[in-house]
Amino acid sequence: MLADLTIREYLAKTASGNSVPAGGSASAIGAALAASLTEKIANVIVSRQENADIKLQLVNIAECMNALREEFIQCIDRDVDAYNELLAVHKMPEGTNEEKMSRDEQVQKSILIAAMVPFDVAEMTMRMMDLISEVAKLADKRMATDVCTAMSFARSAVISALIIVKQNLIPLNSKQIAHELTKKSHDIENMAIVKEKELLDWFKTLN
Repeated sequence: MLADLTIREYLAKTASGNSVPAGGSASAIGAALAASLTEKIANVIVSRQENADIKLQLVNIAECMNALREEFIQCIDRDVDAYNELLAVHKMPEGTNEEKMSRDEQVQKSILIAAMVPFDVAEMTMRMMDLISEVAKLADKRMATDVCTAMSFARSAVISALIIVKQNLIPLNSKQIAHELTKKSHDIENMAIVKEKELLDWFKTLN
């Protein structure tokens, strides 16, 4: 379980000559870092906040970030599992026509799963970016850099995850599914860039 490794162990494993972990797991870690930072900022503001409604809003955001962080942690290993499954099905026997058809079917299913894990990371991260923006509205100047860091981690996680999605979709036989997921990926990517720019523009007004 990669999620159970220390930071040093995970980085060493990533730097090794093994195929995994790679970009998919790394994008999930980036998203988890964004969630952790945002949860921390929300909790800090709660500890200083007297308005009950704002406190409740931030408590809910912190809880959401906690849940998202756990989801992203699961995706670190889900991505590796999907890659290993794809490798395994490629090794299935294909001597007879029946074996070949079975193998091809399993390969296509595994390709889609391998694409959907990073796509899930990107979608969840995109939703998280809206919450990061909400926290930014309540953060003071001292916390602004952490908010911007969280947003930049999130944007990076979205773009890196979607690069993997689009690459994984290339061998998919269903061009309709590939087209739909590629279009959604482009839309999410563009929204993530806009969200980060909006927050960085806000940050500039503080200085």
